[in-house]
Amino acid sequence: MSPVTASRRGSTILAWALSVLLVVALAGATLSVIALRAQDARASEREGAMKAARQLALDFTTYRYTSWDADVKRVLDDSTGQFREEFKSGSDTVRTEVVANKATSTGDVKEAAVVSNDKDSAQVLVIVNAVVTNTASKDGVARRYRIKLDLVREQGRWLTADLQAVG
Repeated sequence: MSPVTASRRGSTILAWALSVLLVVALAGATLSVIALRAQDARASEREGAMKAARQLALDFTTYRYTSWDADVKRVLDDSTGQFREEFKSGSDTVRTEVVANKATSTGDVKEAAVVSNDKDSAQVLVIVNAVVTNTASKDGVARRYRIKLDLVREQGRWLTADLQAVG
């Protein structure tokens, strides 16, 4: 083999090897970008679920006897399924007591954490402090609630499907 042929063959092998390395590097970079986007999407889903749960917990623990209907509507607007139906059917009975006792509650979300989630459902724990006043307790009574919320995503919105007081 002549030195020129050997040199060309070496150049061809080097070019081929560099091409393979370039393709592998591009594939690795592409996979990294895809993984980062998926991670960002999961973080966004968790953040959206947490934000929705915090708001529902706040709305659930904040009401005034003078604005009961609007307060109930806020909870219903962010609810779905059986929880929505149960809350809606019980709100008239509770309204009677709230208005008769001139009750108010002012919630303050202290902590929230996503326990589990995927793209269409999440479970969030929320701790809420509230001050409740009524005709028997005009100065208010401090309450602490630990609430577990099960959320589902419907038409791009996180809605509460279940709410339970825990602990």
